[in-house]
This record gives sequence, structure tokens and C-alpha cells, in this order.
Amino acid sequence: MAKTKKVTITLPEELLESMKSHTDNVSGYITELAERAERRRLLREELDRYQGEFGVFTDEEMVEARALLHGTEEAGRAA
Repeated sequence: MAKTKKVTITLPEELLESMKSHTDNVSGYITELAERAERRRLLREELDRYQGEFGVFTDEEMVEARALLHGTEEAGRAA
């Protein structure tokens, strides 16, 4: 289990109530959201680094990536 540290955050009351309506573990919910955001940030940095080294992705590469991520139906819409 990962080491944890207790912190205090301030949230809009409506947001907190909305979160509580579908989870009984607000800390876990916020942790999951923060982990997702961190993964997206790291991926964005890696994609930016890659494109800086090899050039911007072509339209064809983007279509292929969307197909891999979302299935072939998405590829047809992107073309």
C-alpha cells in the first residue's frame, strides 16, 4: 500500500455533496482523479517530447491512434 499523508482541501459544497452521492470514499475518489490527471500530464509531456524530436503527428497517424484507442468505428469518423 502506498504511503499516505493527510491534507486539508477546500471544495465547493455542491461539488462535495455530488461526490458523496455516488461514493462513500471521497479521499479515494479524489486520489483516483489526481492519479488520472497525473498520468495525462506525463503522457502529454512525453507526446510533446516525441513530437519535438520527430515532428508533429500526421493526420494519418492521428486516425490510426484514434482507431487503436476507440476502435475502428472512430477511425471512420476521423477520416
